[in-house]
Amino acid sequence: MVSVFDENDNRPTFHEKIYQVRLPERERRKKAEPIYRVVAYDQDDGPNSDLSYSIVDGNEDGKFFIDPKTAVVSSRKAFAAGSYDILTIKASDNGRPQKSSTARLHIEWIRRPTPSSVPLVFDEPFYNFTITENDNVAEIVGVVSLLKSPFPVWFDIAGARPFHEMFYLLQSTCFKNCSSKGICFHF
Repeated sequence: MVSVFDENDNRPTFHEKIYQVRLPERERRKKAEPIYRVVAYDQDDGPNSDLSYSIVDGNEDGKFFIDPKTAVVSSRKAFAAGSYDILTIKASDNGRPQKSSTARLHIEWIRRPTPSSVPLVFDEPFYNFTITENDNVAEIVGVVSLLKSPFPVWFDIAGARPFHEMFYLLQSTCFKNCSSKGICFHF
């Protein structure tokens, strides 16, 4: 019998080196609310590919925290329009020796947009996406698109908290959370 073990020869890789998001101002919350999820992957196998996340810079006042396994950045603090935060997020693998990499999360807080009276018109009456247990993390599982709108369109993923943490909007497609072209859902 021969057992082959993976050598920890890959460091975690983020999908982006700099994530840029524009979010509406918000008031202080009793419970922490998600802000954004960064995603990294490691091409090693087994424990060498298990990742943990931490905020290593930009959080001196303790406004933010990150779930070490899901990489969801959250806060219960208030954020005023016009403020800007830059966080450095580190992904570390579980290999020996441990390898890591970092990415930056730029958060611009803007004035909450006034709801539009113009209804959104989606390309399809409903969307249905299938996800299998073998699909990789951060793969595109579907595209939701709508007809062009003269106003910025803000998307929110509704549902229970675990649902919020499983999906996020692909930054490059949605151009800082606003889009008239569509949303790519990742898991």
